[in-house]
Amino acid sequence: MKSKSTAYILWFFLGLLGAHKFYLEKVGIGILYFFTFGLFGIGWFIDLFTLGSQVDACNNALFIRQMGANHNNNVNNIVVNVPGQPQQAAQPSVTEQLHKLHELKEKGIISEEEYNIQKGKVLS
Repeated sequence: MKSKSTAYILWFFLGLLGAHKFYLEKVGIGILYFFTFGLFGIGWFIDLFTLGSQVDACNNALFIRQMGANHNNNVNNIVVNVPGQPQQAAQPSVTEQLHKLHELKEKGIISEEEYNIQKGKVLS
């Protein structure tokens, strides 16, 4: 998970070179900032107000990526339904999903608020 304080420190000291963008895994925008000095300072200034939400978006993407990686990588599997053959479950059971969410919360990877949001999605 990415830290807002780290992102703001990078923004303040090296933001015109795009360090905070590289930290948030936005390499393309980071390269653009590097060669244009933070979009001539305008982008750097705008990031003062939007960096917190950018960190949140990055953390959500990391969380989703991690949840997908922990679900047996079923993203690109092709399932063929054959009559008379039992079907395999495409997703883990609700119990497994809740157990994984609980582990992430206990490890501090996700916050209590994010845990409750994801738990609501799993249970709905």
